[in-house]
Amino acid sequence: MPIAYLILFSPNFPAYAATVGTFFFAFGTGEISAIIVGTALGLNPFLPALLVAFIESDMSLFIAWNFDYLKRIPKLGPLIEKYEKKAEDILSGRKALLGAEFALIFFMMFIPFHGTGAVTMTIAGRILALGENRTWLAVTLGTLTRSLLVASLIYLGLLTF
Repeated sequence: MPIAYLILFSPNFPAYAATVGTFFFAFGTGEISAIIVGTALGLNPFLPALLVAFIESDMSLFIAWNFDYLKRIPKLGPLIEKYEKKAEDILSGRKALLGAEFALIFFMMFIPFHGTGAVTMTIAGRILALGENRTWLAVTLGTLTRSLLVASLIYLGLLTF
């Protein structure tokens, strides 16, 4: 809670607000654009990177913990169970893929493809029966690694805007 007060009453509050606003409302640009916007407005590149990683980790944790409630929704629940069964059949048929779910979720989170955000990768991890904690950990490590890599590239001057 004290960190929220520091951000709220910081002289750089407009930069933090623009970072969060870009993260949530700039459709299709994603987390990297939020880091670039925060940096362009005068923040150290690692501050918006950590802010983006925290937001994505928080969203992933919420979805991972509450995923089982989705199965109780009348038309959505059977659909989710069908996809879980299909994923189980595919994974049981290919022994080489067993145990690769964590790495798959991590790398899909790390590589910034369109649609590979915290929400979709958490749902994919839970459908692949990765479990709450491992899904959250894979998503968090993936987004943290990606965000810190982008911040490092900006800091070193290799990624400019």
